Amino acid sequence: MNLIICVVAAPLVILAGSTGWLRHQFDAQGGWLATHGDWLEGAARLFFLVLAVGIALLMFGRLRERLAGETKVVETPVLPSISTLRRLQAAAVDGYQQDADAVALFVELIVDPGKFRSRLTEAIDHDERAVVQQVTVSFSLPLLDADGPLYLPVLQPLKGELVDNFHIRSAAGDSLTTLSYEESVQLAAAGLRLLLARMAPKATELDEALRLAEWALLQIIATRGPQVSPSEAAAANGNIWDLCAEVAEEKMDAILDGIAFPDDESQRCVRKYVAALSSSYPIIAVVPPAELVSRRVLVKYERTYIPSSLTATWRGLLRLGLGLRPDQVAVPLDLALTADSYHLRVNAPANKYVLKQVLQCRHCESLVERNWRGRRPIGKTDRCAHESGHATQSGHHFRVRRKRGQNFVHVYLRGYARQSPKMRDLALLARFKETPPGARGRAAVTALATTLLVAVVGNLVNTPQGAQVGGLPALMLALPAIAASWFGMTGDRETLVGGSLLARLSLITSGIVSVAAVVLYLGTSSTGATTTTQNDDVPAPLTFVGITDWRWITLCALSALNLIYISYRFSLKLVHYNDLIKRKDLGAGEFAWR
Repeated sequence: MNLIICVVAAPLVILAGSTGWLRHQFDAQGGWLATHGDWLEGAARLFFLVLAVGIALLMFGRLRERLAGETKVVETPVLPSISTLRRLQAAAVDGYQQDADAVALFVELIVDPGKFRSRLTEAIDHDERAVVQQVTVSFSLPLLDADGPLYLPVLQPLKGELVDNFHIRSAAGDSLTTLSYEESVQLAAAGLRLLLARMAPKATELDEALRLAEWALLQIIATRGPQVSPSEAAAANGNIWDLCAEVAEEKMDAILDGIAFPDDESQRCVRKYVAALSSSYPIIAVVPPAELVSRRVLVKYERTYIPSSLTATWRGLLRLGLGLRPDQVAVPLDLALTADSYHLRVNAPANKYVLKQVLQCRHCESLVERNWRGRRPIGKTDRCAHESGHATQSGHHFRVRRKRGQNFVHVYLRGYARQSPKMRDLALLARFKETPPGARGRAAVTALATTLLVAVVGNLVNTPQGAQVGGLPALMLALPAIAASWFGMTGDRETLVGGSLLARLSLITSGIVSVAAVVLYLGTSSTGATTTTQNDDVPAPLTFVGITDWRWITLCALSALNLIYISYRFSLKLVHYNDLIKRKDLGAGEFAWR
């Protein structure tokens, strides 16, 4: 179909751009057609042009739809077989009998991730279209009698989510092993048996009701993929995992209906444990006992993920079309809900500095306040998980590093993991700009050169000596266009964040003015130069910096306006950056440089 459209559109473009093909026929016939031949041919050319543009838009829409048409296969839930469930129940009984304390610790970390995570540090580095996340987790563990390894869940990706370039290391930098999928499910089964054994009449044996409940709960945990069918997932409109959580809750309501729990805390632990494992495959690090120092363990992991663009405005499309990288990033603070103390550092390239940094809710975009507390979202329309409370009763705290011209953002949060319900969907929005002079400095210099050369050549063509210099002014005028093209297309191509939209537009303006001046100069005959009048009675024509030709006045004025505006914005940026680097932390000694 696209080939047919191209074959049809090509003759239409030729007819719309050609002249005389219809006029020649009218002249041969004479009469009224010959008299109105120019008008008729113009109307026909316009008709063919409109038709060609329509076909081009049709072909563009078809190609865009084909390129954007990603075949997204919704994974069908794969239920575990009966033999698999039996094997899991056997592993729960025999596989981890000697590691009861390690299994109990694993359960605690799944049910309440922030209970033993004393400190978590996250660093974000930008690299082209990928973001490198480096996380350091410090576990402060209770006193354990286990002589074997510890099983620490460090990351819980959703089922079906691939983790790219994942590396996990100990405090000394040695690589740590992780459990495979089969081993992780067996460990999860052992944790479920440990929770249900607390309610058994005999600690070593479950009654019939508990065995059936264990069987059904293991089926939820071991199900591969989401808990819903593809048709239900398609109707979820992007909230597939919210729907899966609701389905898992409904299943647990039916399973645990006839189970007599000794207290509400036991039921809550079972529900949270199964709900957490129903939607994710935890990555479990196997930590040797030698890594445990004073009941503390340090685990580091690194991964790469591809961010998505949130820009849907003309400004974002313009930056993309001009080859500019985005200048701001949004980083979720979900890991702050899994540790008592949380540090986040977002690193930008060395030639950038922080212009804007705010903590906000991802849904309502309100700035985070210290008196906020968590809540459960009301519905699909109101998805915010925060509400105002009493600052003295909040129990949490946050602080953001002051802007002092640095190329990174540092955020500290404390106590957010202890909240119930959690204050979810918080994000850090950081915006970076180039340190002076940067692209704006290059654009200002290019605009200055363009303005001076246009003014000089504009004065030169008005004098009799203009015909004696030949093509030298044309060569001079072409230099700013070359410089604008070079400065505009070369830049920070290796980073995700960077580029100045204003500088790029200024360089494009300088290039257009330079090319237009070259064309105007070459198109002006030497005999057509305007000379000053020798008659004192005739008033002098209107001039602009000595230029009398209105075409050169227009180009020079446009270049001058571009120079004034980019110079103003460059000076403002330079002064602002100078004010930032002069700031001092209150009450803190620091180094200084001159």
